[in-house]
Amino acid sequence: PTPSTARSRPEHIAPAAMINAIPKMTPCTALLYGKRPLQRIAVGAQKQQLEIPLDVVNDIPGKVDTSVSYVGNKYNALPWKDFIEIKLDARNLIEADVKSALTDLDWFGKVHALYAGKQVEAELAVAAKTIGAQKPMKYPVAKK
Repeated sequence: PTPSTARSRPEHIAPAAMINAIPKMTPCTALLYGKRPLQRIAVGAQKQQLEIPLDVVNDIPGKVDTSVSYVGNKYNALPWKDFIEIKLDARNLIEADVKSALTDLDWFGKVHALYAGKQVEAELAVAAKTIGAQKPMKYPVAKK
C-alpha cells in the first residue's frame, strides 16, 4: 500500500483484511452507471444477491478520497470511518434478511411504489383544496 492508503486504515488491521476501495461512478469507468434503478450486490459466504435502490447509495461516491486511486485509476479510497459504517449497515441488513421469515421478497420496489402513489394522492388533494377552492374570477367586459 502507498503511504496515503496506510493513513486511511488503522494500524492493527492488515492490508489484506479489508480493502476500502469502491469503483469510480462515472460513465467512463462503469458502463451501466445510472442505467438501472437497482444496485445488485453479492454478500456473505453463500453469495446472496441483495438489491439496493440507487437512491440509497448515491451519496457514497461523494465521500471518496479522490487523491488516492487503485487498479488502473478505476477505484477510489473511501475514508475508513465511512467504510466501516457501510460494512456494519450491510452486516445488519444481511442478518435481518436471513433472520426474517420474509426472505427473497422484492420489497424495495413495493415500498417505493406505495410511497410514490401516496405522494401523488397528497399532491392532488392539496391542489384540489387550493386551486379547486378558488372561485373563478370574472373580468369586467364592456358590452357593445
